[in-house]
Amino acid sequence: MEQNIINSIDVEQLAARDHDAFRRLFMCYFPKVKRFITYFVKKETVAEELSQDLFETVWKHCEMLRNIQSLNAYMFRMAKNAAINYLNHKTVEDNYLSSYIPDEVYSPEDEIYAKELALLIRLTVEQMPQQRRRIFEMSRIQHLKNAEIAEKLQISKKTVENHLNLALKQIREVTMLIGLFFMVQ
Repeated sequence: MEQNIINSIDVEQLAARDHDAFRRLFMCYFPKVKRFITYFVKKETVAEELSQDLFETVWKHCEMLRNIQSLNAYMFRMAKNAAINYLNHKTVEDNYLSSYIPDEVYSPEDEIYAKELALLIRLTVEQMPQQRRRIFEMSRIQHLKNAEIAEKLQISKKTVENHLNLALKQIREVTMLIGLFFMVQ
């Protein structure tokens, strides 16, 4: 049955953005891709999100499918790359966090200060213009690279960099103000 579905997926139809061909591709490969990615990332929710992103990419760039020799190998390679990219990103993030978390115990006042600072930063981000906020969240929360953000939003990489610089400037101003406030005691 599954082999019949695979055989019924016409790469030319996919490349021509045929919804039925894409549905067949999705139905056939999504469970395999998700299972494969889950094996490496060890989190089913992350694997599901990565798998969905993978199929979104396939749909966005489906015209490139005309150039592939094996749909099976192509999907496997994309799943492997998605898992590797996630794990690399996670390693960098974990190393960054571990290098900035001191071993000392915080006082209750320090914890309150940290929570208040986090709240002010979140409020600052929420007050940003929509495009700037979206770019900042894609960069800092979704951990996308500037080029990936530019591609997703169909804007230039320089525009992404400008928005991030303005967002960080706003956040620095707020953190400096709260720092001054707590220093005057």
